[in-house]
Parts: sequence; structure tokens; C-alpha cells
Amino acid sequence: MTQGIARVRLDDGTPVWARVSDVQELGGGGGFQDTGVKDRVVSMAGGLTDVVRGVVGSLRAGLDPQGPVEVAVSFGIELSAQSGKVIGVLADGSGKASVNVSLTWTEPGRAAEPCRAAEPCRAAEPCRAAEPTPEAFASWTRLHTGHGGNAVRGWAAWLAPEAVAPRPPGAARGTRSDDELLRAFRAAASPGALRLAVHLAAAPLTLPVMQLVQRAMLPDTGPMELAEVLLSGVLRRLPGPTPYPCFSYPPGIQRHFLGSLDPSAAALVLKHCSAYVERHFGQGMRNFPALAAARLAGADTDAHADGGSGAGPGPRLGPGRTTDLPAETADTALAARTAEADATDEPLGPDSPETELFARIPARVLRFYHPDLVTPDPLIEARRLLAQGRAQSDPALLAGAHERAEAALPAEPVEARIVLARALYAEAGTAAARRAGRRPELLGRAADTLVRAGELARTGSEAWAEARLELAVVHHALWRDGDGAEHLDAALGALAEDTDHWPESARPTLHLRRGRLLLARGDGAGAAAELTAALALHESAAALLDLADALHLADADPDRIAPVLDRAAPLLGDARALRLRLTTARARLYDAQGDGAAADAAYEEATLLAPADSEQRGPLLLTWGDSLLRRAATDTGTAPVDRAEGVLREALTCLPAGAATRERAQILIGSVLALRFDRAGFLPDLYESRHLLDEAARTARDPETRAEVWLHLGWVQLQLSEVAREGQLVGALTAFQRAAEGIRAAVGDRPGTITLARALHAQGAVLYLMDRPGQAATLLAEAAEQWRRLDGALVAVDWADVERTRALLAEVGAVPRPRPDRFGREERRRIMPPWRAWRAGDAERPDRGGAHGRS
Repeated sequence: MTQGIARVRLDDGTPVWARVSDVQELGGGGGFQDTGVKDRVVSMAGGLTDVVRGVVGSLRAGLDPQGPVEVAVSFGIELSAQSGKVIGVLADGSGKASVNVSLTWTEPGRAAEPCRAAEPCRAAEPCRAAEPTPEAFASWTRLHTGHGGNAVRGWAAWLAPEAVAPRPPGAARGTRSDDELLRAFRAAASPGALRLAVHLAAAPLTLPVMQLVQRAMLPDTGPMELAEVLLSGVLRRLPGPTPYPCFSYPPGIQRHFLGSLDPSAAALVLKHCSAYVERHFGQGMRNFPALAAARLAGADTDAHADGGSGAGPGPRLGPGRTTDLPAETADTALAARTAEADATDEPLGPDSPETELFARIPARVLRFYHPDLVTPDPLIEARRLLAQGRAQSDPALLAGAHERAEAALPAEPVEARIVLARALYAEAGTAAARRAGRRPELLGRAADTLVRAGELARTGSEAWAEARLELAVVHHALWRDGDGAEHLDAALGALAEDTDHWPESARPTLHLRRGRLLLARGDGAGAAAELTAALALHESAAALLDLADALHLADADPDRIAPVLDRAAPLLGDARALRLRLTTARARLYDAQGDGAAADAAYEEATLLAPADSEQRGPLLLTWGDSLLRRAATDTGTAPVDRAEGVLREALTCLPAGAATRERAQILIGSVLALRFDRAGFLPDLYESRHLLDEAARTARDPETRAEVWLHLGWVQLQLSEVAREGQLVGALTAFQRAAEGIRAAVGDRPGTITLARALHAQGAVLYLMDRPGQAATLLAEAAEQWRRLDGALVAVDWADVERTRALLAEVGAVPRPRPDRFGREERRRIMPPWRAWRAGDAERPDRGGAHGRS
């Protein structure tokens, strides 16, 4: 009996191991602690043995295993420390100690006994046990320890053998229907759990929301009732990576529970869900729970807000806003698509099961209390279901639109194909399609359907125009997914007809789509021309922001960009995502003008508009960190370097795993750490920089980026060979050689690139330090030739680099030539290539997942 462990043998010979833990003495005083109290508790004459035998005997009454099983139970007791009693060894005076006891024993299997209850238990109504509330458990504990002053009431019954017939070993558990699960839950659930399940039928079932609804609507229930619902079997866990589990009721069970829930209570549940959406996601996500709650409460919202009148929600201009356009018909389809083309501030489909739940479940609740009016015309019904499904992110509605559009093909071969293709495109954007890997297939079917619709339509008609415009959207989406340049070519080819051949109503969307496709291709000047033409026909904030991006890409003067941003500001409304784009564009403009303080203030404001869990926050912080790093390189001291490092590290934590932007974040952090070593000489920064850059060099997908990383890694290796005496100069030489080989393989050497010229110069410098002047002179001469070619091709070069190459070439060929082995620290630093800020060649390329990448 040491360390608070005792072995107690029962009357039938069964050994029980008891462990005493968590002893908390009260009223000890003096600052002393009795470390042997556990051993004295287990050594009490008969005190602990009686407790163990009473607890085991009580639990055995409810056990009926078919074979030997190991049983473990833990409970707490209160020990009175009173003078004259055996249990009073804890203290001389009066006091108490809380003791936790854990029992472990092996229970042998025994045959089932006949039912001893007064009346046989019915299999359809299983016996219920008292809920193990803290109060009941405490009374039960006092009863078995012999220190309770009151009797504890309870009852038990033996179940008939047929009611609890065990499954044969290895037998498969049968799948129960929804009705069977529901009946079993209603028969066994406590009243509080049943009321909670009813209220949760109106909420998206994520764990934080379930707890929120429980606290707000049923404060008299607790974790026990929530656990009953979670373990009842009526919930289905949704697949997909989320921070916490997501569940849903089967549709039949959800409708059953909603039948017991008053519409006003459902509206209140959705109101709490809406508040959660605002706090957790910000305004960057469609807050459909708020709209559903308003409709259930009888508020006067848009007539087509729920699609119940035969029209789906209008095209979205921003989070929480819809247009005042009527339902899409054959006459107004192009006008609606023009307005929708402006809504580039969010994806067309949800990105995770969690965001899908927050749109789909409130939509189901709303349709339960306000059923849709089904129209007999399949094409009209398909349009209604499509508009409603796109707004509510409900795959079931999109599947219905798909089915009704196919039914309308014989009567309306062109219009039905356009609606069918749009349904396929919307289905491809759902989280379910992405998880199942069906997105490429759905987009391919949509493209084929639209090609056929364009062939059947009369050239120049509105249906022909809409089919071509939709085809460009689908190919743009395929390009974003696969990075295939052929998809951009196909999208632009779909819009290649002269503007005069297009109907007048389609021309604003035509120019807008052309501009965004050219922007994705990197043609800033061409994109600016098309977007300017689109704005002359229809002005919108999103198009103006696209124009600002195009002008920036074309290296336009900041004086041309600022008026565009000023025009966009009054048109933003309450669209937070568009306001985020505007603020980021202003920060970029201030940065180009050299106003670092204003740029930082604008970036700081932009971070307040990007929620912590939003997809925009990581790229935004990455752009800001890149700006800070470039400015820190021209500044002095370590303060600007520290700020750049902090922003870049936060960006890395915000970027999702597997994203290509994480590679750039690692490179920038490695670069900023190398700069801080150059300023402060802190050796751990150099080691971490080498690790990050080495990992990036081996995983970089773009050959030009990989060559640039090797160039930076060579500088770090060169510093380590000098400061830490770790590694040889040959490590730096190898890195510079890989940089030169990589950039030659990617773009060639005529006229070459700045990266190639710098890599050749760095190789020559390392060879000079290794006292190999002949090879150094050859490479330095080659670097000088590269600088000459670049100047002849009118490439902007840093003339300090050119002069550095010429001076070192003259020094290597001088007679007499200085000997590198006699150089001091400063002389060697003079010969080494200088640290340079990371030259992100793709830093300003439009993000294919950004706002302008979506049509």
C-alpha cells in the first residue's frame, strides 16, 4: 500500500485495486502539507475496505456481462476528520478533505437471471434509470461511505432476456430507418433533451451554434441534454475539414421537429445564428439566417427574398444586399446577368461544409413555414429553383433546377440548355461537389452544353449572346482550377466576335468579361481599355476597382489610378468585401507614391475589414509584409525589419495549408530574417532563414521563383561560412550555380535576366574568395556581358550592380592581384554580393481567387 494504492479482496475472492488521488486538505494552516496523507487513507482499519465493497456490490447489481470484462469507476467522497474515529487520521482537529477514489477489477461473466420486477418490462418501453446528476451522485456516494444522514431513494428492475438479447459476436448492426431512430429517441430522451432537439432543428448544427442556441433558448438545460442529442443517433456528421464537428438532421426528422416548433421560436433561433455569423465570419459571407429570421417574423423584405413567389433571390451586389431586379425571364436574363457580373466580391459557392450549413439550413426552415409555389412550366420552375439554390447554397435546389431544365429541353432547346449549364456551374461551386472531386466534370458538362446552345441559337440574338457569355465564365473557372492557358484562350475566343455583332443589352457585360479575362492573363493595358468601355456603358464599384488593378498592372502613373478609386468610393454601399478591395488598392497606391506612413495606415484599416477566418486576410497581410520588407531594405535599424517579420508571420498563420501563397510567405520570412542578421548579426536568424529558403527552393513550382530563391540561399550560405564557420564556400557556390542554371532553363540567356546576371556575379565573387582567379574572371566577364545585353534591351537595371561587377572584374585581373587569404572581415564583406530584398516577380500578378478573378 504505497502511493495511495490498495488491494481489497471481496467475499467471493475478486481482487479490487483502489487508487486514492486528489487529496485536498482544508484548514491545515501554517503553510505545511502532509505528503503521506494518501498512504494513511488507504491504511485505515476497515474504512476504505467497507467503502470499496459497498460501491462494487452496488454496481454489480446492474452488470450482466456475457464474458469477463474489466470495470473501472471513479467517485469522490468527503472524509470527516473528527477526534476518536478511525477515519480521523487526516487531522487532529475538525476538518475535511476531498478524496477521489478509482476502482478497477475484472468482472466474470454470468448467466442472465429471470426478471424479478413486479411486472415484466415491455420491449417497446425500455426501463429508465435515474439521471446521474451531481446531486444524485453525491447522495449515492454519502450512502456508501456511511456518512450520509438521510436515506437515498431509488429503484431498479431486471429486464426480460428477450428485451436485451445481445447481438451474436461479429454480427453486423442493422441500419435503422429515420422513423425508428426518431421513435427510439423520443422514448428514451429526457424532456430537456427533446425540447433542445426541437429547437436545434432550426439552426445550423455546428457545436458552437448548438451551445449558443441552448444557452439562449433553453437555459435550464445543460451539457447532459446536449450530449443526449449528440449521441441519440438522429444526427449525421458531415464530412470535410472544419474547426469543429458539423451535423445535420435527416430531412424527415428535421421536418418532424419543426412541426413542434413555433415559427416565432424558429425566427428567434435564426436571429441568434445571424449574430453568430456576423461575429465569426464578418460581413464577407452571405448572412441568410438574418433574412430567414426577418421573413419568419413577418418583416417586409424583398418580395422575392425566399423565392416563394416563383422568383429566386436577385443577383447579389454585396454581402447582405440584393438587387431590385425582378425574376429572370427570357426578356430580362441579360440585364440580370449584367448586374450579377458586377458582384465579384465573393465566390459563387460555399468553401466549406460550415458555410454551406449557414445558408442551406435556414433556407430549409424558411421553406418549411412558407412552402414554395411550384409552377407547371418546367423552364420557369428550373429558373426559380436555380435562382433560389444559388442564393441559398442548397444543393438539393440546384439538383431540382438541373432536373427541370432537362425536362424542358424538347420544348426550349436553347433557353433550357443555358439554364441547365448555369445549374451545372452552380453545382460545381458547392462544397459537396468539391469534396467529391466532381467540379471538373460538372464544369466540362456545362461548357459542352453552352457550346451546343450557341450552335442552336441565331447568331446575334440575346440567347446566343448569353450562351457565349456563360461559356466564357465556365472557361474562366476551369482556368482558375487548373492554370491551363488554353482555358483563357477559349474564354476570350467565346467573346471574340466584333462588338457590333452583339446585342446592345449584352455589350456592358461583354466588355467587362473581356477586361477581366485580359486582367487574368496579365495584359494590363488591354484590360484597362475593355474595362473603360464597360464603364462608359454601365458604371459599378467592382468594375472601377478592376480598372484600378489593370492600370496598376500596366504600370500606369499613380495620378491615373487615384481618380478611379475616388469614383468607386461612393458606389460601395455596405459591401465590406468591395470596401476591402478599395482600401487595399489605396494602400498599394500610397506605396507606389512613396508614402509609407499612409500605406501602413491603409493596410491597417484593411486588416480591420478582413475577418480573422476570412480567405482575404492571409493574402492581404502577405502584400503588406512584402511592402514593409521592401521599405525596410532601404531604411536603417531593426525596427522596420521587426515589424515586417511580425506581419509576415501572421500572414503565414492565416494562409491555408497547401496554398501556393504559403510558399511566397516562407520566402519573404526567410528574406526578412536574413536582413535582420545583416543589420544585427543575430545568428539564429540566419539558421532559420537557411531552413525556410532551402525548403522553398526544393518545393517552388515556378522555375523563375526557384532560381531567385537559390540566389538568396547562396547569400545565406556565404554568411554562414564566414560567421559560423559552418559549411564551406562551395555550398554558396553550388546555390549560385543552381540559380543560374534554373533561370537559363526557364527563360534562356538572350538577353538574359537580372537574376542571371546577379547569379553569375555571385559565382565570380565566391571563386575569387576561394582564390581561383581564372574561373572568377570568366564568370565576372560573363556577368558584365549579361548587364550589357540587358541595357541594350532597355531593361531597367540597378547601375550599382553593373559598377560592382566591373570593379570586381578589374580587381581580379589586376597585376599584382590582392590575395584573398589575407583579407580581413571588412574586405571579404566588400567582395561578397550584398543582401537584396526578395524580388517577387509574381507579386503583382492578379490573384486568380481574388475579386477580379471571378466573373
